[in-house]
Amino acid sequence: MVTWIAIIMCSSVSFQNAYAQAQNKSSQTPSSANQSLKVAYLTDGLFSDAGWGAFAYNAGQEIISKYGYEVSFLDNVSIPNIETTLKDYADRDYDIIIAQGYEWGDPVIKVAQKYPDIKFIVFTGQVKSENVASIFPRQQEAAYLLGALAGMLSKNHTIGFIGGDEKYPNLKNIYEGYKQGALHVNSTTRVFETYLGDWDNESKGRSAALSQIKEGADFLLHVADTSGQGVIQAAKEKGIYAFGAVSDQNKLAPDTVVTSFVLDPIKAYDSIFKMIYGNNFTGMIFTPGLELTENSTTEDGIVYIAPFHGFQNKIPADIQAKFSQLTQDVRNKKIIIPE
Repeated sequence: MVTWIAIIMCSSVSFQNAYAQAQNKSSQTPSSANQSLKVAYLTDGLFSDAGWGAFAYNAGQEIISKYGYEVSFLDNVSIPNIETTLKDYADRDYDIIIAQGYEWGDPVIKVAQKYPDIKFIVFTGQVKSENVASIFPRQQEAAYLLGALAGMLSKNHTIGFIGGDEKYPNLKNIYEGYKQGALHVNSTTRVFETYLGDWDNESKGRSAALSQIKEGADFLLHVADTSGQGVIQAAKEKGIYAFGAVSDQNKLAPDTVVTSFVLDPIKAYDSIFKMIYGNNFTGMIFTPGLELTENSTTEDGIVYIAPFHGFQNKIPADIQAKFSQLTQDVRNKKIIIPE
């Protein structure tokens, strides 16, 4: 039987060390002998959400482009059907199964025990076993920078955060990073926090945003998938500013979305695929953090800040300089944003 690999995105062993080992073991992409592998990419998100699900789809496309694998996609998997879906794909003729979302972690551990020849990788989870690895990016590092930027630019000294579901550890990390960044540059900043309990309801996102705006928030960060589009819409309606999440969301409202924190689909799986190719897969938790630019070849991070687009000339030079310095301080570990 062909060795099966299941990759489920979830997150603490040093990513830097693992990444370096993977690079040393194999600096090339798989040969034509391995290009027959079939990949399934599974997520409970929506590929059309311009955020979390869009990242999943783009990551799958990068796998096709870089490795030449055949990738099948499945989105909008309901939480109760995760385990059944995993078993279904494990029983079918797939070599690699990539699934995305924190909720996949525990089901992966259960299924992995029954399929020891399959390698599972969970993105934004915190599970591991002999044949299960996780990727848990330090998104709070980028959120810290966005909080600092909002804190420097907010006229009302009031900013807001709107999340999908607070039970997700990475979501709480992002909020805490955002708050810490804002307070670092202005200790008087108020930071509102709202959780929707729903990732796919634009109306809820818009309503929560309008409530925060009414209380004085003039910068909003959402991490709420499709619901986050409602946050951006409310910011646009009321003439305040927003930050995007996971993907560069400026295109959703070019005069509203100043920038976004982005997960780098090109690099997200690179070290793991190279470990698999080098036959040295290790069940571990990867925690990649901030990189300076997309697909940086000199850094091991997979989270970056998108361009300021049309806001480049609207942000005062001294604030841009401070933002750049904070970015370097986070990357150089002079500023640590804990989980």
